[in-house]
Amino acid sequence: MLNVDELVRFSVLLDFYGKMLTPNQYEIARSYVDFNSSLAEIAEQTDTTRQAVGDVLHRTFKKLNEIESKLGFYTKYQHITEQLPEVLGKANLTPEQCEMLSARLTQLIKELKE
Repeated sequence: MLNVDELVRFSVLLDFYGKMLTPNQYEIARSYVDFNSSLAEIAEQTDTTRQAVGDVLHRTFKKLNEIESKLGFYTKYQHITEQLPEVLGKANLTPEQCEMLSARLTQLIKELKE
């Protein structure tokens, strides 16, 4: 259904905006993305059809893209992570300090998402 780039984007958008979805949308999307479950496997787990699962995934991906277009957190996150190596390089830090700072920034970003 999704190519690799779309699947990665879907996964990240789920991390950012998953709490804005219905529990059913979230669980189906997580099964598909995180556990690489097929539509048939998810349909069996949710006692529904493959077509219904495919429809839920399509609507969920569309909704996540709509939320991102309004809020733009993922786009901002990408921009920050792309700029991070350059900023750290100019800070005259040791590689160990860069790694520690990068880990701390990643932790702070995760906390912001929650």
